[in-house]
Amino acid sequence: MKLGISSKLKKHRKLAITLAILVVVGVVYINFLRPDPSKLKSLSKTSVSTLKKTSLQDSVSVSGTVKSKNSKNVYTTLNYPVKEIKVEVGDTVKAGDVLAVLDTSTVSKDVEQAQYTAKSTEESNRLILEKAKSDYDNQLYQYNNNLNSELLNAKAAVTSSEQDLKTEKSTYEYDKYLNSIGELSKMALDQEAAKLQTLQNTYDKAVSTLSTTQNKVQQDLKNAKNSYQSAQAKYNDKSQQVSLEKQQQNLKDATIVAPIDGTVTVSNAVVGSTANGTLFTIEDLSVLVVDAEVKEYDVADITEGKKVEVKTDATGDTTIAGVVSKVAPAATASTQGTSNVTFATEVKITENNPKVKVGMKARLNIILNEKSDIYAVPYDAVLHKPDGSAYVLAAEKSKNGKLFQAKEVPVKTGLENDISIEISGDGLSDGMQVVSSPDNMTSGSILNL
Repeated sequence: MKLGISSKLKKHRKLAITLAILVVVGVVYINFLRPDPSKLKSLSKTSVSTLKKTSLQDSVSVSGTVKSKNSKNVYTTLNYPVKEIKVEVGDTVKAGDVLAVLDTSTVSKDVEQAQYTAKSTEESNRLILEKAKSDYDNQLYQYNNNLNSELLNAKAAVTSSEQDLKTEKSTYEYDKYLNSIGELSKMALDQEAAKLQTLQNTYDKAVSTLSTTQNKVQQDLKNAKNSYQSAQAKYNDKSQQVSLEKQQQNLKDATIVAPIDGTVTVSNAVVGSTANGTLFTIEDLSVLVVDAEVKEYDVADITEGKKVEVKTDATGDTTIAGVVSKVAPAATASTQGTSNVTFATEVKITENNPKVKVGMKARLNIILNEKSDIYAVPYDAVLHKPDGSAYVLAAEKSKNGKLFQAKEVPVKTGLENDISIEISGDGLSDGMQVVSSPDNMTSGSILNL
């Protein structure tokens, strides 16, 4: 019996101690740990971001000037007065349309005279060429076929004198024999010797004449060839014809035409004034581009085909679609070697907006990466633990529903830009409030929302 009473006393004592502890804890909480509503009011307002599915972009912002993709200056090198002007600034033209006409009244007469001169000269040169060719062909044929009369006569003279000389030499040798045996006088022998010498002289002269004739015939043939080649070169000389064609082209070029389809944006032509230089500018306003300069730090991430958001002062907050159409392979020459190297970049405007005009300044937002249907928070909202894992502090209501406390929620990060960062994780949900700048806050910190 005593033992049972003692056991009950112990149980009652434990219960009393437990109740006493709870009372003490409650008193401590009420007096020391429970937030004082008056003190809560003194806390700085906590900035939070309410989670909802959104889109996030990483982009580069630059500015540039709107221009036409296809622009042509219409100019002339002719120093003729302007006779007529067919268009005004703002007119739409097609390729080949007449823009202006220059006064070529004096040139027309010069062209007509040049035509007659060129035709007469060509006919005269043709006749000279035909004769020179005939002469050369005739002499070449006679030479190759041994038909040249001068050469034939010279060769015949050599043959004849050679035969006479041989005959006389035989006669003289026989007379010498007769003289040696006393049957022919020395006087008669001397007469034969004189006759022999005469025939020898005749033969030598015939040989010399043949050589001279051969040289002459060859030189005549060479001269005939040179005359033929000279006549041929003169006939083939088209300088006069080229001069005529140039004058004719000047007449044609005096009618100034549009080189492309487009709109006249500049007109420098004045009736009566001498035309020289750029008269008109034609631009195809259906295809507009923006020329910009991108810094060296950003250009590596910019490639053809990247989407671009275009804005101008004239279009206000309206975003106009564009696309990167060209990135220069080398830095702009004027920036090379400086601390501000840039690369020329062209953006094609793909969305028609009549308020966008050539020459306007444009603000470009070149989108490097883009995600949709994600959660994103301010960049500073994400904290990291020593092991590198990321988390955010979410605002969670206390049990009494009157206060908010910071709750640690693990996340994974993704796409980011200078302002926001993508987060994901099982603990995230629509409507969750995430502390935007959790400086000096930890899990359990009281929040003033």
